[in-house]
Amino acid sequence: MLKLLNNKSVLSAAAVLAVLAASQSAQAQTTLGVSASIGATCIVTTSNMAFGLYDPTSATDLNAPTPGQVQLSCTTGAVPRIDINNGSNFSGGTRRLASGANFLNYSVFQPTSNAAGAACPAVGSGTAWASGTPFVLTAAPNTAARAYNVCGRIPAGQASAVGSYADTLTATITF
Repeated sequence: MLKLLNNKSVLSAAAVLAVLAASQSAQAQTTLGVSASIGATCIVTTSNMAFGLYDPTSATDLNAPTPGQVQLSCTTGAVPRIDINNGSNFSGGTRRLASGANFLNYSVFQPTSNAAGAACPAVGSGTAWASGTPFVLTAAPNTAARAYNVCGRIPAGQASAVGSYADTLTATITF
C-alpha cells in the first residue's frame, strides 16, 4: 500500500507544479503597422492612323477614316494627359507627310470629348492637337484599358506627286 501512496504523491506534486508554472507565465502585446502605397502609373500603346487614298483634285478635306489611337491602362485615380508632337517632317508651323522630297500637309485633331472612345470631329471642325498643349483626360475609374482617338485631316487641293506618304508622331503621356 505504501508503494501506491508514493505514486499518488508524485502525481499530486507534478500537478501542483504545472499549475504554479502556468500561473507564473506572462504576456506582452504591441501593435505592428502595415502599409503600402500606390503611385500613378500608365501602360501606353498606340495604333496607327491611316488616311488611305488622297485625291488632290477633290475640293473636300479628307478626314482619316482610320484614326490613330492611344490606349492607356492606368492606376485608378491617375489623371493622364496626352501630348502629340509635331512629327518628323514638321516645317513652317505645319505637320507634313513625306514621300522622298515631296510633302503633303495634314493636321491632327482631338476627339469630340475626353471620354474614352469619343468620335473624331466632322470635316471642317474640331480642336487642333497642338504640340505642347496636352489633351487632359478624366481620372481613371479602374485599371481597364481606355482608348482615345487621334484624328487626322488632309486639307483639300494639295498638288503633290504620286507616292506613299508617311510621318511619325510621338505621343507623350504625363500622369
